[in-house]
Amino acid sequence: MLVVSNTLAKTVDVDVTLPKASQSQNVLVLTGTVEAEQHAQLAPLQSGVVEALFVEAGDKVNKGQKLLTLDAKLAELSLKQFKASVAAAKLEKLEAERLYQEMVSLSQKQLVAETLKAERQSAVEIAIAEYNRVSALLAEQKEIVDRHTLYAPFFGVVAKRNINLGEWVTPQMSVFTLVEQDKLRLNIAIPQEYFAQLHDKEDISVNVVPDFVQNKAIEAKLDRLVAVALGNSRTLTGLVNLPEGSSLVAGMSARAEIQLPANGQHIVWLPKTAIKQHPDGGKSVFTVDDNMAKRILIKVVEEQGALVAITGVSEAQSIIISGIELLKTGDKVNAKLIKGQGL
Repeated sequence: MLVVSNTLAKTVDVDVTLPKASQSQNVLVLTGTVEAEQHAQLAPLQSGVVEALFVEAGDKVNKGQKLLTLDAKLAELSLKQFKASVAAAKLEKLEAERLYQEMVSLSQKQLVAETLKAERQSAVEIAIAEYNRVSALLAEQKEIVDRHTLYAPFFGVVAKRNINLGEWVTPQMSVFTLVEQDKLRLNIAIPQEYFAQLHDKEDISVNVVPDFVQNKAIEAKLDRLVAVALGNSRTLTGLVNLPEGSSLVAGMSARAEIQLPANGQHIVWLPKTAIKQHPDGGKSVFTVDDNMAKRILIKVVEEQGALVAITGVSEAQSIIISGIELLKTGDKVNAKLIKGQGL
């Protein structure tokens, strides 16, 4: 009689529920920042005093549009000197060529020595070399003069002006901040655990939802996943190119809903009370098999309120949701099916 009493005492009354299979594709929701593909701190190519400013913060500029000019008086005077040097070198070259042709004519009549002809030929080559030298110096000086003017490298908006008239600037100084307008993208920080699902995958759909009242979703793709995790946050940078006319501007925030590719895992939902936490960080649930508890290791993939999405069990298995703290595999149980449980 004592043995029977102990056996009956080991039967535990438990509540069980049936898992609910996930009906929708897994979606990763993240918040990101809209940024321009081109966001440049513009610097002059020459040192000098700011003579004229042609744009202000907020102005839209086209590629090649003039932004500012520096005082170029000394450079322009040097340019005139080089132009004069080129003109003189050109005349000297022409004169050397004329004298050489005269020497060739006299040489054909054997009226002059061949050495004199060779000397004239050398003079022509020297004159040509000198002409090429001063022409190169002239081209260099023209470039120096042109570099006293700063031009917009791309179409965009002047976000900031950092200098005023009369200030001395150098090539190390940022004088304007220029932000591209027609090519925007959403920069998002993707947790490292999603790298395997997203790496080397094509056509990953992303719905971009702006963070303001009229938040019409924008259909896009995950265009780039930078395969380097940031050390301080353990996240990877994802870039989503935005279509033109998206009503977003650089610096705004938006929500990205990333449609995760199928990874072959069967995901079901259970109440949190069904999950047993292990000291080593692992997790498990108990199923009922022939009126006995059986522990199954699982992996939690998502949490929503009182529910968790897990892998490792199917929706056909009865999962114990009460009294799991003291249960172990092999314990006899008296199961009572509880429907609902928020599933």
